[in-house]
Amino acid sequence: VLLVHTLASLNRVLTGLLYACLAALPLGVLAAYSRQVRDYLQPLIELLRPIPPIAWIPLAVLWFGVRGDRASNFITFVAAFFPLFLHTFSGIRHIEELHLNAARSLGAGRRMLLLDVALPSALPFLITGLRISLGFAWMCVIAAELIASNSGLGYMIEINRSMLNTANVICGMITIGAVGYLMNEGILAFERRFSWK
Repeated sequence: VLLVHTLASLNRVLTGLLYACLAALPLGVLAAYSRQVRDYLQPLIELLRPIPPIAWIPLAVLWFGVRGDRASNFITFVAAFFPLFLHTFSGIRHIEELHLNAARSLGAGRRMLLLDVALPSALPFLITGLRISLGFAWMCVIAAELIASNSGLGYMIEINRSMLNTANVICGMITIGAVGYLMNEGILAFERRFSWK
């Protein structure tokens, strides 16, 4: 039972993170490079960012229902998107101009500047954003499962709480911490593999 609920929560976290990466990384890069995109996106981002992801749960239930994973995936996406976007934007904006000029002097085009200079230089920011997004995703997917799901560790914790089964509640909490820890270690291993330092 624990394995089934763990895999359900893990699937929602990874799905939300994947969609957040697909949306936040390109938008962060575009906002950093283009003033027009930045002027359009920043007010919208700053308007939506203070809204807690958990506050979206009623709308997610209304839009997607409680059956299936779509409501929980949406909440996880919202939780993961904003930290990743902001760190991507900051990482690209804080690239040393010396690095860009050196690459241009060696004949680098826009594509090479992005892939070979900008993204590697911004990697520490991206990794930090991904780690923060991972933590937010786990917090919010558990909250969503408490309310709008019939599977997952949050659902398991709530069911066992209602039956006063404290041992299973603690077991669910420890499982969340352990899986989150292993995922964070995976991200750090990725950083060590591709970082210059």
